[in-house]
Amino acid sequence: MKLRDNQSFLSLYYEPNAVEVATGEADSFESAESWQRTSPPAPLPIGCGEGGKRKHLGQVATPEPVAVLMAKWVMSAKPTTVLDPAAGFGGLLAACRQFDGRVQLVGVERDVETLQRAKSTAPRGAKLILADYLKSDAGQFDGIIANPPYVKAHRLDYSEKDWCYFEERLGTPLDRLTNLYALFLLKIWEDLAPGGRAAVILPAEFLNANFGHEIKDRLVRAIRPAALVVFAPSLNLFASALTTSAIVFLDKGRPAEAPSWAKRVDSVEEAERFVSKLCAGTIGRSSNGCLDLMKLNPRDKWLNVLLNGKAQADEASFPNRVGDYFGCSRGIATGANDFFCLSRAELRVHHLTETHVEPCVTKAVDADGLVFTREDFDALASSDRRCFLLNPSRNGQDLMRYLKFGEERGIPQRHLPSHRPVWYMPENRAVADIWAAVFSRESVKFILNTSGAKNLTCFHGLYAKPGCENLPPLMTLFLNSSDGRRAFSQVNRFYGDGLNKLEPKDVEDMPCPLMPKLSRAEADELTRKLADLEELPLIERTASIDELAAGYFVANSRPKEPASLPQRRVQSRRLAGRHTHRAVPVP
Repeated sequence: MKLRDNQSFLSLYYEPNAVEVATGEADSFESAESWQRTSPPAPLPIGCGEGGKRKHLGQVATPEPVAVLMAKWVMSAKPTTVLDPAAGFGGLLAACRQFDGRVQLVGVERDVETLQRAKSTAPRGAKLILADYLKSDAGQFDGIIANPPYVKAHRLDYSEKDWCYFEERLGTPLDRLTNLYALFLLKIWEDLAPGGRAAVILPAEFLNANFGHEIKDRLVRAIRPAALVVFAPSLNLFASALTTSAIVFLDKGRPAEAPSWAKRVDSVEEAERFVSKLCAGTIGRSSNGCLDLMKLNPRDKWLNVLLNGKAQADEASFPNRVGDYFGCSRGIATGANDFFCLSRAELRVHHLTETHVEPCVTKAVDADGLVFTREDFDALASSDRRCFLLNPSRNGQDLMRYLKFGEERGIPQRHLPSHRPVWYMPENRAVADIWAAVFSRESVKFILNTSGAKNLTCFHGLYAKPGCENLPPLMTLFLNSSDGRRAFSQVNRFYGDGLNKLEPKDVEDMPCPLMPKLSRAEADELTRKLADLEELPLIERTASIDELAAGYFVANSRPKEPASLPQRRVQSRRLAGRHTHRAVPVP
């Protein structure tokens, strides 16, 4: 729909005859909660709760203070019409109405039940259209405000024909793993009228994700947003969605050579001050913490640059990548951990033996420290943790009874077991040399694995490449050093509430020094040193790790003098041994 002189008309739609129109009737909104609960909930499909349905649709209400600062930017261009392409119950449109009681409001909503409820929650007079925004031709608007749905690519039902249409319509190649909200961002730019302004809040993951390369290239090459605000990961704006949030501010009336300012903010109040300066045109290079997006490479992890400031300045001292020496794979996914993972007590109950299982760490809390040994695993098993993975090498009546038990519970029909050649046989994974924790908050776990145990998806596994078989203890040393933590900060993914996540490709992309060549005896000696370091208090351990790493990487890194007592430095130098090693050529 497009509005002209207070008259509305329908333009052609990509899906003809798929349009239903309604009108908002609400006079006021009090909060984001009221946007969700202003009217009695409409009946939902059987088996689908309110929260579950909204999550499936990617719907999350925007907190009112955030909606207001977004509306402030959009309304600063004095628009006569404002579009919300993912209108939900109309909260963002209500925020715009606060700035101008006469502005014409239009909302597009794909879900019929949400549209019906929005009639009693959206601002009075707002035109509501039932349509798939990405497949519609809504015309151009001089104001757009949006909180697009957060739906990952594997849950989208678009055909290849649809994707080709999006690429042609949006003017860029698209990775088929592109999230729905990123498609919205590109189309919003196409639908923004000359001189118009838009504000779009979305998860910040596209700034780091592989599918985001094309999106960021489009931002730099053509869109050139006025600004980008990234909220600190510890500030979780959406209680029902654990994600780091960002707001993109678009302006189709700014000079082509103008910078695109990007800034990390630690509070909504700081974001409000930034938007006020943005509207006033007073943001400049001297503004604290601002970066120009036009200076960044679309293939870099922008989120890490914005959140860590100058962290990437250290990259020049790391000429290689972890992936030069190690491959990284996710852990084993069973599809039913409560059936496939057993404790010793459960093995006894079901009369299973070690011929039916193999050692496996199933939870991140079960492994800690710098080295996980066979003794550590035995202690884990003795505490009756589930640390045995079903992987039978011998049949028998006891195994058949246990498999029958699984069949009665419907395990073979679950998604992962049903897609395996033999439903009860796990994925074929070797024992990893190093474990990297998938999720972390303050510091990530990198653990040398000498136990012979495999791992589930709580850890990624690093596997030494040919010619690098003696390097696992040395890589573990680096990954746990201060330089390793800085390398981690350049590749990790930020979620809400301070949560970090690593993908296997992220681990391989971590910068690292040139690895010196170790003999088997030297590797065993370093493993013993790492185990000895676990006996030190945390502060001393960190300083000693850095000193020990300096003995191996002195030619490739700039070790920092630890803030510790002289005797600690003597102790760590004794551990280091100050050997001279040949460098391993990159495979």
